Amino acid sequence: MSVQKFKEEMPEGLYEKVKVQTLTIFCFAIVMIFAGFISAYIVQSSDKVWVKLSPPEAFLFSTVCVLITSAFLIIALFILKKGSTKWVTRFLGLALISGLAFCYYQYKGWGELISGGNLVSVHIVNSIGQYDSKFHFEKDGQRIDHDGQNYFISGEKMEPNEVIKLRQFAHDICENQYRLTNQVISLEENWDPFTIVSSANNAVQFGDTSISWQNDSILNYSAKQDLFNFALAVHLKMEYFKLTGTYGTDFTLLLNQEELEFDNRRFYYKELILTEEEILGVEGSDFDEGKEIKIKDGILYADDGEIIDVSNGHWDFDYRAGKVDFSIVIDNGVWTRLRSEISGDDYAAIKNRGNTASSYLWVVSIVHFLHIIGGIIYLLSLFILALNKQIVAYNKVKIRLANIYWHVLGGLWVFLFLFFQYYH
Repeated sequence: MSVQKFKEEMPEGLYEKVKVQTLTIFCFAIVMIFAGFISAYIVQSSDKVWVKLSPPEAFLFSTVCVLITSAFLIIALFILKKGSTKWVTRFLGLALISGLAFCYYQYKGWGELISGGNLVSVHIVNSIGQYDSKFHFEKDGQRIDHDGQNYFISGEKMEPNEVIKLRQFAHDICENQYRLTNQVISLEENWDPFTIVSSANNAVQFGDTSISWQNDSILNYSAKQDLFNFALAVHLKMEYFKLTGTYGTDFTLLLNQEELEFDNRRFYYKELILTEEEILGVEGSDFDEGKEIKIKDGILYADDGEIIDVSNGHWDFDYRAGKVDFSIVIDNGVWTRLRSEISGDDYAAIKNRGNTASSYLWVVSIVHFLHIIGGIIYLLSLFILALNKQIVAYNKVKIRLANIYWHVLGGLWVFLFLFFQYYH
């Protein structure tokens, strides 16, 4: 029995219902897959160290495009029910164009995240080739420092054109390679007045066929490897972080689900006005006019045990939470925790921690792209059918299915966009 004859023998409307129900089940399965990923992300994000990523601007444009695509499909279905197949073709064409624009901005957005160092498995802090670990730059004998985000010389931020020249210098050493495959490192240009100096304050000299220290001794293979790693880190803009971009704008670290400030390679808990619940966990001591004041469960006690009214007055004291020393200021009843550096154990946790958030981004992006490709292929086939005048009122189920698919695709994307934008 042919498919067409099978359709004709089915009760009126049943074939359409079967197709709609099948697609609905498929879309429900997709939603459950994404729900599983998001649930795992939420659970994992409560880890000690987590990277909060800021969605690229391209994702906002893609959100607008997917909403426009759904709108065009709704209009096409409405017009088809009215019997105007000419306008159906036009709106399907517009839906295809906006769908392709959605695909483009998705590709652009995910590409920006990946080029920013969000690989499948990568550490947060660059421990191999980190700037000033074994090498640094100098200009005319003056040391060039890097604070984890920018280059400085004599305390002044370097000009962008000079930073570009440093990166070109580094690129001349590593030559787009990701590992040292040849023991011979030679330069194509003279990069004066910039030089590379080791942590032992020994400048590197580049010859035609060899590299030597300032004292003319040849670099061994281990030193060449360290030099190559340093150059690669500079070339990839990974002098401190494995993630590129600006800390606080493109990405931020969360420690125990609290956003950290970053300044000159150091991490700090932000200054924070404490809530009533947080005040209850504060314990410490202070001295007022030589008399000890104790704080327990958020209440101040004088040395005679009397409770002190903190609604008026000023107190400041230190307290320890875990391995971090915090300073608290009470001013007319307002409790403020001052900016405090994280502990040594916290630094070790950040150094050894991988960027798990990027792993989830890769999984979600792969599944999401498969979803998008399916939608684009179906839109293209619909547009071709419409051009050949093969879409009429009696087979409007095809456009109805496209509506369902793209509404689910758009709804999922809008949810993902808002989730990654506002969850933390």
